[in-house]
Amino acid sequence: MRSVCAVALTAAAAVAAPAPSAPAAAAPAEQSVAELLTQLKTAYRKAEEATEAYNATEEKLRKQRTKTRALAAALARTRSRLALSHDDVGRLAREQYQGHTQLSSYFFLMALLSPSPDQVTEQTRVLGRAADRQALLMERLARGEVHAARLVQQARASMKKQLSLATKRKKQRDKVEKRLTAIEVKLASLSRRQIRAIQKRERQDTEKAQRELLDSGALDPPVPDIAPDTDPDDVAPDPQTDDADTGADANSDTGSDTGSGTDAKETPKETPKETPKETPSEPTPEPEASETPPRRPKETVHRRTPRRASASKAAGQRALRYALKQIGKPYVWGAEGPRSFDCSGLTSQAWAHAGRRIPRTSQEQWRRLPRVKLNRLRPGDLVVYFKRASHVAIYAGNGMVVQAPRPGGRVKLSPIASNPLRGAVRPTKG
Repeated sequence: MRSVCAVALTAAAAVAAPAPSAPAAAAPAEQSVAELLTQLKTAYRKAEEATEAYNATEEKLRKQRTKTRALAAALARTRSRLALSHDDVGRLAREQYQGHTQLSSYFFLMALLSPSPDQVTEQTRVLGRAADRQALLMERLARGEVHAARLVQQARASMKKQLSLATKRKKQRDKVEKRLTAIEVKLASLSRRQIRAIQKRERQDTEKAQRELLDSGALDPPVPDIAPDTDPDDVAPDPQTDDADTGADANSDTGSDTGSGTDAKETPKETPKETPKETPSEPTPEPEASETPPRRPKETVHRRTPRRASASKAAGQRALRYALKQIGKPYVWGAEGPRSFDCSGLTSQAWAHAGRRIPRTSQEQWRRLPRVKLNRLRPGDLVVYFKRASHVAIYAGNGMVVQAPRPGGRVKLSPIASNPLRGAVRPTKG
């Protein structure tokens, strides 16, 4: 089925579309191409929604199977211990019947008829310890039976839920295959010229959306918040400009006194007075130097954050490198590598190779991972698409993403605006 889609698209790309014979026919053809493209995009989106629903059920089923196996193992261990307890109780019953236990009537009478009080006391202690051991054995047997019964109930419930999930998964798989079959039938009904026109229109729409996104400034990095703190440091180059423009300060003083020539004469007299004042004015930077120490702890704080940020960035780079290596591999719904991927299978495996386990489906990735603004995106972040978060890609930088696009396609590098944006998340903190 996917091969049919791929063959249809490849064959269409190899055939040149004939030029329209009349300008009047261009508008209806354009309209039909737009409608066909919308229909195909809707069909692909619904197929991907069904795929992600299947993936979510598959993940739940996988966890449920693990839980069922764990309960079965615990039940086997409990039954084994319970069998040992039954053996101990059976041996105790035989010893009591044969009179070989310290709790038999013979030992009890011997303790009562003993002439020595000390011996009676000792026999009483022995009988008490034997009774405690017997009570403990019976209590352990009772607890084991209760625990085994509870495990049996839990195992049955877990198995029932597992079977329910397996049935649900089958229905969702059938739904995915039905939607993909509908896409295949739709593509088969189109001519090569129509498919080529649809491809061209899709490229034009993507380029337009990408231009609008870039022109909007949504991806522009924010202005650093450290700028106000660096203003005092920016004053450092000002003395250089002041050295080059020392007359500016004098002009500012003379500018207020340019009304008389005597004032002009007083200004050179004041300048030598100000020059010696420059020597005491040099201590004035000392309070500025005293202001720098409180900034040093801020610098140390900023030194710590880049370390965390650098670790987060490094993980993102590793995830991106893995995704880039998968370019060219086919999209297969429900696949998570290594030979094929669907959209969330690619993102989850990329971050798994970066050392971070993330949810399997695009909806769970959008719901559970920390959100990040588009203007703070960095390589490795996940870009989520559509209102229902049914598609996801890995940000590669420069307004591009790596994605497993749709059935019939292959993992590729695409503009970030290739689909309607929902938002972005970052699997790591920092």
